[in-house]
Amino acid sequence: MLYRRLRALLLAAGLAAVAVPAAAQSPTDGPLPPVEDLVHYFDTIVFGSEFGPDYASTVIAKWPGDTLTVSLEQRATEKHLSFVSTHLATLARLTGKKFSGTKTPESAAIRVLFLRRAEMAAIEGPNIDPRAIREAAAAGGCYFMSWKQPESRIVKAIVVVNVERDPALINSCLLEELTQSLGLPNDSDAMRPSIFSDRDNLYELPPHDAILVRTLYDPRMQAGLPRAEALEVARTIISELARPARQPTSRGRGG
Repeated sequence: MLYRRLRALLLAAGLAAVAVPAAAQSPTDGPLPPVEDLVHYFDTIVFGSEFGPDYASTVIAKWPGDTLTVSLEQRATEKHLSFVSTHLATLARLTGKKFSGTKTPESAAIRVLFLRRAEMAAIEGPNIDPRAIREAAAAGGCYFMSWKQPESRIVKAIVVVNVERDPALINSCLLEELTQSLGLPNDSDAMRPSIFSDRDNLYELPPHDAILVRTLYDPRMQAGLPRAEALEVARTIISELARPARQPTSRGRGG
């Protein structure tokens, strides 16, 4: 069953990650934008909303606990499973969370639904606004919804994917929606390439996006922090993450 394969792939990815040198895993490899630009980008992605100020977060919201269960549903295939497990392994390394497949979708923290385009606007359930679903599904790509209780605590998310799209586009949108479901909900074209930009189709997180994820799930970034306080904490964390690695000193022996 797919949930068993997901659990096995995530376990294998976690074990493989341990064997990779820390430098190879670093999201800060390569040139980075200035710290203040990254702080502003964090502000835009975490506290902004393309749907207007009424939908914007006013405090830091993130998932509690150590492990998030994930279900793959409807028309999911082995290829989709491979995409999801790869992206969740990346997000696990950046957040410190563990992801585990489950065969009981009703209890899953994150449900990933692979549907035909005609089915994407027909999601039903408690606390689901049909009008909002229709608007999100109109573009025919993919979208996510999340629920908070209270405002600082994400308790559930649903990712909806158009299974009729090209596999490369499905792969890219899975990375985008899974990442955004962790508490980084907004889109922006301010820093590209980025998974938060609808103009880019990416299969890996670029360094500046990875820093945003790490910043949000740094223990110092406490759930419930108001925006102004959160940005001060973000500035400290981002300054550390963006600091160039110190080069080893080379010493030769005298002849």
